[in-house]
Amino acid sequence: MAKPARILMYSQDSYGLGHLRRATNLANALVSERPDLSVLLVVDSPVAPFFDLHEHIDFVKLPTVIKVAAGVFRPGSLLTSYGLVKAMRSTVTRDVLGRFRPDLVLVDHMPGGANRDLVPALRLLRSLDYPTRVVLGVRDIIDDPSVTCAVWRQEGFYDTLRRYYDSVLIYGSPDVFATAAAYEIDHALSGDVRYCGYVCNMEPVKDAQHMRDKLEIADEPIILVMAGGGADAFGLMETYLEALPLADIRAATVMVTGPFMPEEQRKALKRKAGELGVQVRTSVGDSLSHLNAADLVVSMAGYNTVSEILRFRKRAILVPRPGPSAEQRMRARIFGERGLVTSIEPQELSAPRLATAIRETLNNPTAAAANMPPMHGISSVTSTLLAWLGADAPSARSAHHRQHSASSVNLAGHEVTKPCAPHTRRSSAVSSSPALSSS
Repeated sequence: MAKPARILMYSQDSYGLGHLRRATNLANALVSERPDLSVLLVVDSPVAPFFDLHEHIDFVKLPTVIKVAAGVFRPGSLLTSYGLVKAMRSTVTRDVLGRFRPDLVLVDHMPGGANRDLVPALRLLRSLDYPTRVVLGVRDIIDDPSVTCAVWRQEGFYDTLRRYYDSVLIYGSPDVFATAAAYEIDHALSGDVRYCGYVCNMEPVKDAQHMRDKLEIADEPIILVMAGGGADAFGLMETYLEALPLADIRAATVMVTGPFMPEEQRKALKRKAGELGVQVRTSVGDSLSHLNAADLVVSMAGYNTVSEILRFRKRAILVPRPGPSAEQRMRARIFGERGLVTSIEPQELSAPRLATAIRETLNNPTAAAANMPPMHGISSVTSTLLAWLGADAPSARSAHHRQHSASSVNLAGHEVTKPCAPHTRRSSAVSSSPALSSS
């Protein structure tokens, strides 16, 4: 039996639930595969942990900050200066990392944390010469590449990657979006950049008929309306309720507002929904089973929601968040062009436009399997991280590992299933590994 291992995950997620959900999914999958593993989540979501955590997982809550523009944050709850909140976050993270002494650190999304609040912890880690492997996990799309690259240069994130990181795992596919090239990650860290496929909760779901019985819905089509945390979902959901009579269809709607929607907005939706026979919930305990039972999903275009739609090959209408980043608009447009979803730009959203989309999309065939991106990300990331935990030299900062770069590590000896595929840069293009050419 290998010695007990420790992983620390840093996740900044103050506005929605996406980063927290992805971190939780990965943590649960990791401890399920390795029972002697402890995972500590360092998070700042105001509702953390929110999702169910398996045994041997715990979390540390950082003071919340909210992104207001590219590279710009403000305190989320505390009536104090942002400088003080950032200093507290840095101190807590540094102390936790120094005392926990993880074998592996997985940082979500921002190499230096929010405004570099993670850098002191990374600096401490390297100064103490811990054999800790430091990994950055990046979703398929961060923002418009010109915006992200400018912020990363301003924040010194490319230098942070070179100084402190061993590997980058991209939660996507180069066939969908060339993340490594678009954000210049492959120039900053040429050694070990890997595409893993889309990271989605792959737990089993309840039978669709079971969910129909639970929701007391007969044989009419089910339309599920959802928008992650729901902080800015009111406009979409209000427009849906206005569009439903115009669509003039026989269907049952379940609307999930999310925990962050202001209560007055939720009450307004419930009043209108009651007139239309629409079920409104703040949240549901088994969102995957609800989605699996749906005939049509109307939602924003967050990473996790879209990944779950793709997992079940559901008909979907995506109305992306207008800002502050271009992430959702880019994702909705890309998958719309691939014929996997119907996409409506936020500035084009209206009740008549949405009503037409509902009628047309309900009659569309489900997406062809050949057009689907690889959806095995949860197993790819899990197997890759566990293989690195089992390696003799977890960190590329050790002399041995500098002689044997991560891109040439043979993971087969660790019985890895579908490991994340090493990325090979060809000039400015991103090549696709055969392992990721099918779903």
